[in-house]
Amino acid sequence: MKSGTLFGAMLIGGILLSAGSSMGAEAKGASSIVLNGGSLGSVTFNHGRHQGMFPDCQPCHAFFPKESQVVDKMKGAGKLQRKDVMNMCKKCHKELADKGRKTGPTNCKECHKK
Repeated sequence: MKSGTLFGAMLIGGILLSAGSSMGAEAKGASSIVLNGGSLGSVTFNHGRHQGMFPDCQPCHAFFPKESQVVDKMKGAGKLQRKDVMNMCKKCHKELADKGRKTGPTNCKECHKK
């Protein structure tokens, strides 16, 4: 009987641990996000890589609420103009490059894919 109780406790503990770890992953958002890039094609934003490089989420999330399809919603509400996101990304990438740090792309075809 004791081994059955131990097995049950281990099973429940495993379920709770896996649920907790997946909840933590969900709180971080998607690992990559595909953005509508207009006529040049979609842009895949590597959210997970940015999280690994920058522990403080506020530089982006002070401006972009943490919700699905937020860029399209903000554009639809007139809170975001056509190239605002691109300009924000390019500015950050150029600032990192100027500091000699590894950075992301700064030209059109490196981000936009048809």
